Amino acid sequence: MLSKSLISFGLVVPMAIGLVASAAQAANIVNNPDFATGPTNPPTPNDWQYNGGASWDNSNPFVGSHDANLNNTAEANNANISQQTAVGTITPGTTYTFSFYSQFTGVGAGFVGQAQIQFLNSSAGAIGAPTFVSMPLTTSGFGTAAGYQLSSVNVIAPTGASEAYINIGAITGAVAGSSAHAYVGEVSLEPAATPEPASVALLGLGAVGLLALRKRKALS
Repeated sequence: MLSKSLISFGLVVPMAIGLVASAAQAANIVNNPDFATGPTNPPTPNDWQYNGGASWDNSNPFVGSHDANLNNTAEANNANISQQTAVGTITPGTTYTFSFYSQFTGVGAGFVGQAQIQFLNSSAGAIGAPTFVSMPLTTSGFGTAAGYQLSSVNVIAPTGASEAYINIGAITGAVAGSSAHAYVGEVSLEPAATPEPASVALLGLGAVGLLALRKRKALS
């Protein structure tokens, strides 16, 4: 009886860890996150819009077959992609993780690679202040999948939020000859991973079981 009890306690820990891992899985709110499909005319609601010279191409995908290519060669310009998620995709009070992969480089003064997320109400009115995330400068591996780097930030949806606006851009300053170039792939906006209460309780039970096992071994 004792050995069966100890085995049961020992199995609780890996079981609990598996449940916590499964609880961390969440749905990505972003439509067409890996740019698998291109822009449409007229534009498809709640999908990527390409602005300021940004384009959809297959020159340097992070995953899949395509990427967003923000190749900005005009001064004082913002080559960007933007998307407004569908109404009701955001839950007020929820913490979301916004992340994307990018390669970014530039020439001249004042070039910036930057992403922005803004929460909106059901009428598409801005709620609260936007959150900005800078792209890290790619110093090697530009133009290869290995050169992509992850940017990520956690944001809390304010009261009244119902949707989100995402904008990712390669921006140049008002300097002749300046340029900014970014490849973007795998954009994600999803609830931050948190273990379910039942999983946390089960993990705690596993810890108790291990303590009991150690005590029994010490007494034997």
